[in-house]
Amino acid sequence: MRLRSHQRRAVAGERKTGPAARSIGERLRKIRLDRQLTVNSLAKLARVPASTISKIENGLLKPSLVHAINLASALKENLGFLVERYRAEPRRTSIVYAKQRDRLEFPDMGLTLHDLSGHFDAGVLEARYGILKPRAHSGRAPMTHPGDEICCVVKGAIVFHVGDERWLLKTGDTIHFKSDRPHRWENAARGRTEVIWVFSDGLSF
Repeated sequence: MRLRSHQRRAVAGERKTGPAARSIGERLRKIRLDRQLTVNSLAKLARVPASTISKIENGLLKPSLVHAINLASALKENLGFLVERYRAEPRRTSIVYAKQRDRLEFPDMGLTLHDLSGHFDAGVLEARYGILKPRAHSGRAPMTHPGDEICCVVKGAIVFHVGDERWLLKTGDTIHFKSDRPHRWENAARGRTEVIWVFSDGLSF
C-alpha cells in the first residue's frame, strides 16, 4: 500500500520523535482523561492549540518548554510527566548515577535537561542539570509557574530577565526568585553554559 504525502510526513515525524515522544503523549492523554477533559477544553485552559495537543498525544511532537509548563499548570500537575519516572514508586532515598539520568531535549531552545531528583516524591522539590548550547534561550515570551526557582551557574554565563530586572550570572553565581513573576533566560556565553536548577511547588521541568 502506498502512503499519501501527508501520511509519509506523519510517519517520518513519528520516527523522528521516537519512543520518548510517544510515552510522553501517552502520559499526557491519561492525565487529561483522568481530569475528564477533551482536547479542546484542555487547549482553552492551557492556551495550547488543540492540534498541538493531538500531535503530542499521538507521539508526533515533543512539547516545547512553554507548552509543557502551560499544560502542566492547566492539569494541576508537575512536569514530571515528561520523564519516565513519572508516578513511579517513590523512594525514601534516591540515587541518580550520572550515566543513568533521565534526559529531556528541547532542540528549539538549544537546551538539554538532566533529571537529578530520581525516584523521589515528585512535586515538592525537584532539580535539573541544564546544558545550554550557544545562543540557547527560553523563548522571547516570558514564562510563569508557581513556586520558587534557583539557578546556579556551574560553567559559562546566563542572563535572567525577571520582571523588569536583568541579571547577568557567571560561573559560581546564583539567582533565587518567585517564579510566578514573568521570567526568561538566555545563554550569555560564546560556548556551552551548564547550570543547576532547583524548583519548588512541583511545576518544574
